[in-house]
Amino acid sequence: MSTAASYFIVFVCVYLILTWAAYVPFKAGLLYNGTVYCMAIGGYFAAFMSKTFGTPFWLCMLGAVVVSGLLGFLPALGFSRTKGVVTAVSSMALIFIIQAVIRNIPALGAARGISGIKKCEHLVLFSIICAVAIGYFLFRFEKSRFGRAFESIETDPDMAATLGVNVKRMTILGLTMSSVIAGVAGVIYAFQMRVVYPETFGFSMLLNIMTMMFVGGRYTQWGMLISVPVLWGLNKW
Repeated sequence: MSTAASYFIVFVCVYLILTWAAYVPFKAGLLYNGTVYCMAIGGYFAAFMSKTFGTPFWLCMLGAVVVSGLLGFLPALGFSRTKGVVTAVSSMALIFIIQAVIRNIPALGAARGISGIKKCEHLVLFSIICAVAIGYFLFRFEKSRFGRAFESIETDPDMAATLGVNVKRMTILGLTMSSVIAGVAGVIYAFQMRVVYPETFGFSMLLNIMTMMFVGGRYTQWGMLISVPVLWGLNKW
């Protein structure tokens, strides 16, 4: 496979996973913009572990899932008490907060970022496996009682609460799931580029993700299978 083709496939997987990460909270009617925040956590964790300790891809992935989930869970506790525009603006602020934190930590390369990440053999295959696994998980999740609870919250939170749905717990679950999925995308991105900068995980990345999600249709996960490769391909072309 040519370098250009592998580059294209890996980034389609990255953006597909990211749009699914953004799709999960929107499925429950949550205006959450913290996807890039958790992508940065996953990417920087993988970059630091790979360069400092020579940690292989899958161990970086497992560690990033745990760290991204934890650092996504903590703000989710606060966002479970907010709604609408307040959630959207507050979660967007996480992006600028994580950038500021990274710039002031020398161990993370500060403003220079981290370069020299170990090369991952078969990254294309690993990326496809991750995308397929996450897509299948979300498909099964939507068919479960949790997925139906998400839909009921998106329709009417008060009605969902009267039917026995714990809106606060479902909100925390949705945001934590989104954080974990975004962390996976961050790891793949770091191993593909082999360098990460604070500016990479910024507002422009969020706009790309949201555009791909809304063009594909935020009410179905399958529309992104078309919107992501088309919009990413047009951008590169």
